[in-house]
Amino acid sequence: MVWNDDAGRSNLRARQLLSLVVIMVTLLTALLSVSLHYYFSRQLAVESAEDKYRLTATATRDYLANIDGKASETVRVLTRFPSLITSSDPQRDVWVHKDTLALFAEVMRATPLFYALYIGFDNGDLFELVNLNCSDAVRRQLNATPSDRWVVIRVEGEGEQRQRHFDFYSDAFELNFSRSEVSDYDVRERLWYTSAGTSEAVKTPAYLFQHLQAPGQSFVMKLPGSEHVLGLDITFSTMTAHLRAQALSAEGELFLFQENGELLASNVRDEQARKLPFSPRIALTAEQRSFLNSMGSIRASNETDWAPIDFAVAGEPHGYSVDILRLVSSMTGMPLAFVNGYTWGQLAEQFDRGEIEILQPVGPSNASGGSLTLPIVDLPFALVTRSEDDIDSFEQLNGKRLVMISGWSVIPQVRAMFPHIEVLEVADARTALLKVSRGEADATLDTALILGQGIRQYYLTGLKMDTSLAPLADLPTTLHFKVRPGAEPLAQIIDQALVKIPAEAINELRNKWFSANTKSGVGRMSVVPYKHLQELPQQPLQQNLVSQVTLNGEAYFSFASVFTRDQTPPEYFALMIPAKKVYERALHELSVSAMVITIVWLLLMPLVLIFLVMRPVKKLMQKHSGSSSR
Repeated sequence: MVWNDDAGRSNLRARQLLSLVVIMVTLLTALLSVSLHYYFSRQLAVESAEDKYRLTATATRDYLANIDGKASETVRVLTRFPSLITSSDPQRDVWVHKDTLALFAEVMRATPLFYALYIGFDNGDLFELVNLNCSDAVRRQLNATPSDRWVVIRVEGEGEQRQRHFDFYSDAFELNFSRSEVSDYDVRERLWYTSAGTSEAVKTPAYLFQHLQAPGQSFVMKLPGSEHVLGLDITFSTMTAHLRAQALSAEGELFLFQENGELLASNVRDEQARKLPFSPRIALTAEQRSFLNSMGSIRASNETDWAPIDFAVAGEPHGYSVDILRLVSSMTGMPLAFVNGYTWGQLAEQFDRGEIEILQPVGPSNASGGSLTLPIVDLPFALVTRSEDDIDSFEQLNGKRLVMISGWSVIPQVRAMFPHIEVLEVADARTALLKVSRGEADATLDTALILGQGIRQYYLTGLKMDTSLAPLADLPTTLHFKVRPGAEPLAQIIDQALVKIPAEAINELRNKWFSANTKSGVGRMSVVPYKHLQELPQQPLQQNLVSQVTLNGEAYFSFASVFTRDQTPPEYFALMIPAKKVYERALHELSVSAMVITIVWLLLMPLVLIFLVMRPVKKLMQKHSGSSSR
C-alpha cells in the first residue's frame, strides 16, 4: 500500500514536471516566434521607411529641378517666337503684338507656378502679365478680387507723364477694374534687365519684385537682335507653399539654398521675425501728408547680408533697421517699398542717381549728398583676426590685409588713420569673415554685432574678436537713415516718428534681433541652419545620399542635393527630419502587430495546455501507471 502511494506521488511529480517542461517549451517557442517576427519585420519596416523618405526627398528635388528647367526652356522658346513685339502701333516705336497676351496666358495656364511673363523694352517701358492663380499671397498682395484672374501691368510715358497701369481681367480677359499711378520705374535699372544675355536664359539671384514687393527669382533673355528683354518670374511664396505641401513637411525641415548657404525657400515658418511691436499713429500736418502723397512709394535700400541689422531671406527684407522703417511707415502712413538684390556699393550708386529715396543704414561720416535722420542704433566696432595671430593693435596690421565691405563710408577714414594697412573691399560680411578664416586676409573690421552674428551662423572657428582696441573708439558708431536731396521733408517726418517710438517697442526689437541666441531664433532664418548643409557645396560625394546626423543629441535623417546643375552658381535642396519621425508610423504598426500576436498566443495558451498538453500527459501517465501495477 505504501508502495502504491509512493508510485502515485512519483507519477504526479513526473506528470507535473513533464507538464512544466511542455509549458516552458511552448512559451519559449511562442516568445521566440514573436521576437523573430518583430526583429525581421522591424528591419523591413525601417528599410521601407528609409526608402519612403528617400523617394519623397528625391521626388521633391526632381520636381523643383523640373520647374527650374521648364522656366529656362520656356524663356528660350518664347524669345524665338517671331511676333512677340511689333512696330505697327502708331503711338509707340515698338510694343507687344496683339496675340502676345493670349500666348503668355496659355503658357501660365499650363504651368500655374509661373507668376508673371513680361517684356522690358530698351526705352525703359514694361508690359507684364501676372498670373493671380499662382498663389494666394500674390492675390492678396495685389488686392485682387476672387473674380480677377489676370493683371496686366504697363509702364509707359515720358517724364511727369510716365505712369504705371494695372488692369484686372477675368479668366476670359473681360476687364474688371483699372487703376493708374505716377511712376518713374525704368526696366533698364532693374536687376533682371541688366542680367539678361543673348545665348541662354539667365536666372537672377533672389530679389524683391518691385510691383509685388514679394521675393522671387527671374529667368531672363534678350530678344534676338535687340536690347528688349523677355522675363519670367517665380515667387518664393509659390515654392514655399509647395514645400509645405510635401508628405514629410509636417515633421521635417525642407530648404532651398544657395551655394553660400543663404536660404531661398523653406517650409519652416518664423512668424516671430515678421511681428512688429505696437507703436501709436502720429499726427502729420497737411503739408507733410501732401508731400507723402506726391512722393508715391518711398523706396528704401535693403542689403542681403548684414544680419541682424539689414539683410534679406530669399529676397524678403529683415533686420533691426528694416523693422524700424516699417514702424515709421505704420506710424506715419508712409508708403514703403524696398529695393534689394544689389551690393551695398550698387545701392549707394542708385541712391546717388535718385532711384532710391532712403539709403540705410549709414554712419554719420556718410552725411554728404543727403539728409541724415536721428540715430536708430549705436553699434561699437570690433576687429576679427585668427586666433593664432597675436594681433592686439592696429600698428601690427601695417603691411597686412584688412577686409571691409565695399562702399562703406568709414573706409576713407580707416585708410587715413592707417595708411600702411592694405584695405581690401569685398561684397559682404560673410566674404570678409571667410577670407580671414582661410588666411586670405589678416583681419576684418565691422560692428561687433554683425561680426558675432556672422561667426555664429556660419559656424566659423579659429577666429577671435576684439572690441577694446583704442582706435575703434574713434570710429563713428551710430547708424542713421539717409534721405536723398530734394526730399528733406521726408527726413523730418522720419525723425518725428523715431522720437515717438515707445521705449518698450525699441526694447522688443533689440531683444528680437540682438539677443545672443539669434542663431537658434530669428537669426537662423537667413542661412540654412545646419553646418553639414553649409559645407555641402565643398563635399560633392555627400550629395544625393541619405545620411544620419546627430544634432543636439537627436538622430536626424539628412538628404541634400544640387537641383539646378546648369545654374552658376548652383542651388541646393535639403530635407532634414528626426529619425524617430521616419520610423514612427512603421514601428507603431509593427508594435500593434506584435501585441496582437502576443495577446492571441496568451488567449490560446490555456486551450493548448489543456487539450494538447495536460490531457495527453495525463493519459500517458495513467497508461504508464497501469503498466507498472501489472
